[in-house]
Amino acid sequence: MVKVRPSLALSTKRVLSESLTPDMLERIARDVMEGDYDLHSRSAIPRNFPLSAQIAASTLVDDAVAGIRFLRLAERLARLDREGFMGRAWPIANLREIFKGIAAEGYLWDEDTEHFMEDPRIRRTPNWGRLGEGEENRVSLLRVDVVRNSRLVREHGEAAARGAYEDLRLILSRCVEGRSGRIWSWEGDGALAAFHFGHSTTSAVLAGLALLHELFLYDRVQNSLGEPLLVRAAVHTGPVRWHAEMGDIAKQETVLQAMEAEARWTPPGCLSITPAVAPTLDRVILDRFHPGPGEASRLLVYEVRLESA
Repeated sequence: MVKVRPSLALSTKRVLSESLTPDMLERIARDVMEGDYDLHSRSAIPRNFPLSAQIAASTLVDDAVAGIRFLRLAERLARLDREGFMGRAWPIANLREIFKGIAAEGYLWDEDTEHFMEDPRIRRTPNWGRLGEGEENRVSLLRVDVVRNSRLVREHGEAAARGAYEDLRLILSRCVEGRSGRIWSWEGDGALAAFHFGHSTTSAVLAGLALLHELFLYDRVQNSLGEPLLVRAAVHTGPVRWHAEMGDIAKQETVLQAMEAEARWTPPGCLSITPAVAPTLDRVILDRFHPGPGEASRLLVYEVRLESA
């Protein structure tokens, strides 16, 4: 999580009190803190007394820091500065000061997702440095597993198989992290990757497509096994509650559904997408998929194939 130093908290309070009215601060507070958050009552000011901008700003910033919502607050201010409110421009004075303070803690503004993201040169944590313990969010998952793992080890030896799996790790990490995803777990010959920010389903599907394409080239240029390194991959999306222990994440329904889609319904060498994913994709991407064979027809499937001459 981003470390909010006292100087950054103080400058943010000053920016809020100088740029926003108490009414607007209450609107922003409800957006950022969610639930039944009441800025007036949190400020301990009786209802029959007006709430000053200084007190409202101070209370909101303190609660945002305590509730791990500071980055959300900064992002909401950026959106207000850019879009205004109900047709009215609403510039946030010295917003750059807040951005500089956040950047100093290892977070960069991402124009594509319009979120603060971890600077990959400094850290890549599984929760993007953003998700709190027990916090539920919609997440898109890419489940990947090596086909016929035991046979590969038996026929080619543990050392050769281990080398191929390490190559797979590097390829998958590149495909996932290049699209702001995170590798949540490696299980010997299988992996689970997660995407949350921006168009998460599109990012997960593009990562899966990139994986198949890179493996296609790998098999023809670098693979020393003497046979293709086949994987099954599946993309699913749904609510996931973040926990630092991966065992607690693996028990959740969305994760179990992603694993079932891969293991039970996805043909070898293919990427599948579930009915929860398909409607979220741009037609250009969706048209690359076709119904799976037989019982797998509940999913849409993609595979790399050479066109006939």
